[in-house]
Amino acid sequence: MRPLPPSFIPRTLSTLGLWAAVVAAFLLRSEPLFAFLIAVPALVSLWEYFALLRAGGISNHRGFGMGAALVLIALNFLLLPAADPLKRFALFPVETAALALFVPLLFLREFGRNNPGRATAEAIAFTLLGVVYIPWLFLFMAKLLYLTPRTADGHTTGQYLVLFVVAVTKFTDVGAFLSGSLFGRTPFFPNISPKKTWEGILGGILLGVVTGVVVSRLFDGYLPVFHFSLPVACILSLILAVAGVAGDLAESLLKRSVHTKDSGHALPGIGGGLDLIDSLLFTLPLFYFLLQFLPHLA
Repeated sequence: MRPLPPSFIPRTLSTLGLWAAVVAAFLLRSEPLFAFLIAVPALVSLWEYFALLRAGGISNHRGFGMGAALVLIALNFLLLPAADPLKRFALFPVETAALALFVPLLFLREFGRNNPGRATAEAIAFTLLGVVYIPWLFLFMAKLLYLTPRTADGHTTGQYLVLFVVAVTKFTDVGAFLSGSLFGRTPFFPNISPKKTWEGILGGILLGVVTGVVVSRLFDGYLPVFHFSLPVACILSLILAVAGVAGDLAESLLKRSVHTKDSGHALPGIGGGLDLIDSLLFTLPLFYFLLQFLPHLA
């Protein structure tokens, strides 16, 4: 067994601070605070993404991308909390329309380039990728928040679904970090992330499943629609833990392609906002659609 790395203490302090913000949102049951905790990481992470592209010499339209992110965030928090179910159901077609409009706007933006070439294709493709990859995927947290009916006194109940997927995903990250630091020997996709090991990945998935079971038992009965039995909690946790690992590797692949270690330095021991939410970008939409299309599991 090896000693823990020097980043363990700052990483732990950053993690505790972030969980304190999540717990505060739960205790206060504040929808503006939930909106803040969703919108800010999405915007910060997208800004970091464009900084990564710039560092790698990849052409992009940061202003257009940030504007599109703001539009998506506004649409989600204008339509999802509405009492009228038709407005909530309208979100997906309205989001689709916004993204569909964004594509020709990107092309129009490039019409003024004096010498169209590789940079033109890069700017269009990578700007669109950033908007879809970060704010659009992360906003499934808002969709989960408003997925279940409100309580009799008007409070949201979907935060328990959010807690479940966030806890499984992030404790998978924690388990992978600890297991890999202490026992890691066998490389896992060294071409993408040399420090990740099979021992770390398996330890992370194990802790993710245990976390999912614990959370589902602690909050059993809080959800008015979904009830996770023990087998269902295990299956969902396993799927989410594996997806979280894939999401983490996806960001590592992006950073490696531009020869950067961290997306930023805002969170000691963790890195930037994108380093924080990378695994959630895969697990949030997956969990949402599992609940939509596999209702017999709940």
